[in-house]
Parts: sequence; C-alpha cells; structure tokens
Amino acid sequence: MPQITFLPGKLVCEVEVGTSVPEAAERCGAVISYPCACKGACAKCIVRVERGSLDFADNGKLSFDLKRQGFVLACRSSVSEDVEVLIPSSVGDEAGQFSDAISRMGVDEDLFPTERDIKPLASCAKISVAPAEMLDGLGDYDRFVQAVRDSSPAAAVDLPLDLLQHLPDVLRESDGDVFVWRADEGGVSRIVDIRSSAPETDYGVAVDIGTTTVAVQLADVTRGRIVDTVTQYNAQIDRGADIISRITYAKNFDRIREMRGLVLSTINRGISELRERNGNIPKDEIRNVAIAGNTTMAHLFMGIRPEYIRLEPYTPAVMRVPLHRASELGLEVNPNALAWVSPNVGSYVGGDITAGILCTDFARGVQEVCLFIDIGTNGEIVLGNGDFLLGCACSAGPAFEGGGIERGMRASRGAIERVEVDPESGECRCFVIGGGEPKGICGSGLISLLAQLLDAGIIDQRGKLDRSGKYPSVRVAGKTARYVMVPSSEGDPGVYLTEHDIDNFIRAKAAIFSACVTLLNSVDMDFGAIDKFYIAGGFGRYIAIDRARTLGLLPFLDEDKFLYIGNSSLSGAFMSLLSERHRNMVSELANRITYIDLSTEAGYMDEYVAAMFLPHTNMELFHGKGSGVWAR
Repeated sequence: MPQITFLPGKLVCEVEVGTSVPEAAERCGAVISYPCACKGACAKCIVRVERGSLDFADNGKLSFDLKRQGFVLACRSSVSEDVEVLIPSSVGDEAGQFSDAISRMGVDEDLFPTERDIKPLASCAKISVAPAEMLDGLGDYDRFVQAVRDSSPAAAVDLPLDLLQHLPDVLRESDGDVFVWRADEGGVSRIVDIRSSAPETDYGVAVDIGTTTVAVQLADVTRGRIVDTVTQYNAQIDRGADIISRITYAKNFDRIREMRGLVLSTINRGISELRERNGNIPKDEIRNVAIAGNTTMAHLFMGIRPEYIRLEPYTPAVMRVPLHRASELGLEVNPNALAWVSPNVGSYVGGDITAGILCTDFARGVQEVCLFIDIGTNGEIVLGNGDFLLGCACSAGPAFEGGGIERGMRASRGAIERVEVDPESGECRCFVIGGGEPKGICGSGLISLLAQLLDAGIIDQRGKLDRSGKYPSVRVAGKTARYVMVPSSEGDPGVYLTEHDIDNFIRAKAAIFSACVTLLNSVDMDFGAIDKFYIAGGFGRYIAIDRARTLGLLPFLDEDKFLYIGNSSLSGAFMSLLSERHRNMVSELANRITYIDLSTEAGYMDEYVAAMFLPHTNMELFHGKGSGVWAR
C-alpha cells in the first residue's frame, strides 16, 4: 500500500490506492481546512505536493499559478503512490482580530443585571442539617434532603453520587452547617456542590458558540463582574465555513461526534486558558455555565443530528434545551454544574439571537421600532417593539469572513482590513492587520475597497471592472478581469479581487438587505419607520457605515440611528449567567418572536434579485445618498 506523509508535522500512514486525501488526513490526524465541506467549491483546502504525485481531478477552481507551483485541492485528490504533501498554515495558526476586551461595547449599561438581580442558576445558601441521633432511622442523606426541603420550595432533591460520597465528612467537618449550591427548577432542587465553607469568589462561565469563533468569558458571579474573556476560532471551521456546510459534513454519527469533539475542545481550551491566567482557578470552583449559539451550533455542541434543520419542514430537534450537568456535556468545569442554554426560535434563528436582543431596547419593551441584525455567515434579523417581534435569517455565505473570495481570509494577521483608493489613478494603499506584508483581504477590507471602486467608477453597478485600460490596477485576461492590490511575485500570487469575488460579495449583501426589506414589508413598513438599527457580531463592529451604505448592504438612515453592540450573544449569555430575571426575559422574548421562513415568503426572491446591484437596482431607494435619509 502507498504511504502518505503530511508536512510540516511528518504525520505518516499507509492507505489503499484511491484513498482520498481528506480520508488519509483524518487517519493520520492531519488538519486540513474544508470550508465548503469537500465540495471542491472554495479552493481553500490547498496542499502542495513535495514528492511523488496525487491523482488530482481538476475542476478549474485552482489558478494556473498555484498548480504550476505544485498545489492541488485536497478534497479533489486521491493517493496512488508514495507521496509527501505540505499543508499550509491553518486557521489555528492565525492571530485573529478578536474583541475580547470590548464584548459589552455599545450596550447600554442599564440593561445589565444590577446587584439586586444577581441570582445565578446554582445559587449558594447556608443550611443547617440536623445532627445524627442514636437509632433515629435516618442517614446523613435523609437529614440533608430534609434540610434542603426546609429551605426551598422544591419537593425533590437531586444529589449526584460524588457529592453523596463526600457528604458524611463534610457534615461532620462543619457540625452540620454547610454551604450548598443548588438550582431549584420544576419542583426539583439540583445540588451542584456542598462545602463546609464558602469561597470568597464564586465563578461561572458564559460561552458564545459562533460559527466562526467561540468566545468564553469568566465571570465572578458573587459580584456580577467580568473577570476575563478569550476568543478563538471554532475548530469546526476546518469542516465547513458556514452552517449548511457543517450540516452537510455531519452526515453520520461518526462525523457528528467529530464535530462535537471539535467545538468542545475549543470551549475547554478557552476555559483552561482563563483558569490558568487568573490564578490557576480550580475547575470545581466554576459552578455555573450559560451558553448561547445558533440552532445548528447548539445541536452539534450536544451531539444531536442537525440534518433535519435544513430539510422540510425544517424542524430542529430541540428549541429549548433542558438543563444538563457539565459532566454530561463534556465541559471541563465542576462536573455537577448545570448549563443553561439560550432558547432557539427556529431553524436559523437561535439562542445567539435570543441572548443578543437582551442587549437592545427589545428587552425594555419600548414602543420605538428597532431592527437588530447579526451579520456573519448567516444574517439573523429581528424587527419590532413592545407590541410585536418578527425574526428571520438568510444565508449570506462566508464572503464577509473572507470565504468565497479567491484571495480572501479572515480578519487575522496579514489581512487587508482597509484601503484608500486614489480615484484618479485607481491605485490603492492597503492597511494590514498586524502590519507587514498583506496575505489577503478580509470582510471589512472588501467593503472598504468595493465602496471606493464604485465611487470612482472603476466598477459599475453590476460589479464589472472598467476594461478601458485607464486603470493599471485592472488586469484583463480574455473574458475575465481582476483588480490588483498587491502584485504577484515568484511563489506568491499577490492579493487581488476578481469579478467572481465581487459577485459573491453582491450575493451576500443582497441576501442581508433583501431579508431586512422582506421583514419590513410583512408589516407594511419601510426603513423610514426604524428608530434604532442595532448591528451585532464580531464582523459587524468593523463595518464602516458610510461604505456599507454606498454598497447597499445597509440603508441610508441617519448615522446616529446605527448602534454597534459588539458580541451581543456573549453579552446576553453573561446576563443570563448572573440573573434569573434575565433568563426569564430571554425565554419571554423567544416566545414572542414570530419566526418568518424566507423560503416561503413570496416577495423575498424578488427583493433579492432587485438587490443584486450596487447599491440596488432601484436607485430611487438610495436617492438620499449623501443626505443620510432613507427614501422610498
């Protein structure tokens, strides 16, 4: 059998002739990114053949320059002989432009729990357990249960085995006066921990499971404050850049277990890092967990088949996740901690959105009309006020994260995040995350570039580049054209934007804008009715409003109506971690949202097609350009 070696890690295994490179990589433990779930559509799973050869079924997605240098698409290749392949640096090696320090950015502080609100799911209370008496027929367990019942309305007590094993010693150490962490729900008091003394600080973690990133926040639930936050790429990203790709990849239980393991490893790595850098906090001291994530992420986190989310009648396995112990979920905190998961509303409006709208005036029930949008690989939108709430989601694709863009990349070191285009010469100056040489362009850079190219007339409304020869940066080859930001050199294709890339961006922005319009149309409103326009998500905070309006991603509202609220999903999870009132509020808001399935909305496709121009087919919608006024 032929032998395949994966570099730079020198991972070696023998495989049968005809084994696909993804299968071989999985056997060896080599990590290759497949953002399109091995469909051969994204050209991101490139590997370079260093010795020997692979059978490569070329589908034209790889440029001639890269093929000349020995690169192939892993997902289109199979093993036929002994071969060595080099895997370029992966997502895990990138230093992401994350917003750990500003997860509460833009959120009104009055929306956060006050000192009076602090009531985590597992709250600590001191109880007195009656002493043992000779021949009273009661064990330590019986007397403990009775003391819990006397101090709470619960009719039943759920005491895990490991706590029962230590109960006799703890009771005798403290003469029966013990501190108990318990969660009272549904007539059951679930015991999380029993100690003879209470620590000065009680910890919890809030988790936002995003499609692209996972944020973990360590909180002091005693005082209601954030201690520290860490954000990392979701390890699942190598198995699909967007939700649909991941659902497609998780086609059997082995794959589902793999996806669950990947996201758990990301979460637990974050928890471990937070514990270590904050005084080596023992994991048993973390007794509360709150989690927010979209419907698909929640399913994969729990190891539930997500396939039915995308199949008619589009029914998730679970909308409101019941409480589970950390040990069941695989979370590396106190094994008896209970995890609260923000409720889902529909297949594509999940707990990240119900948690996120805690950061808006929706939580106050005001009469002002608000529109909330979380922009990422999916665009989730909520419209309403104190009288009504409508929610929908659209598949924007990975363009805003650099996916589907030939020289695109995520917002990490080496990515072009902003440009300045000279309207006369058409040349651009690039601003790169972390400085140094540009490696590619991320979503914010894409918006910055396209808006200026449109203003300068270098691209037209259809996204076609000027072929007149006036602009040296526009390179034409036959029927194709590209705009060059960084020229190519030996072994480096440079950074450029193709018309196909521009088309992918137009599709993404059209999906977002048309979803907003469709939601407004369903209640006979237009953007002029909006009092506040909330922009959430890690990518959202990097959007320049004026550039996004120029391209038709956002409407021409007055700029002071737009409010950035950062990672609202994480902020909402933090609020839910601390406060029973906020957990109840999330549930109430979720119950109030009417989920609109855009695939069944007759006008959605018409709006989508109309938005497939820059900024829009109907320029009357944007005749207020420059004045900041929406007109229809």
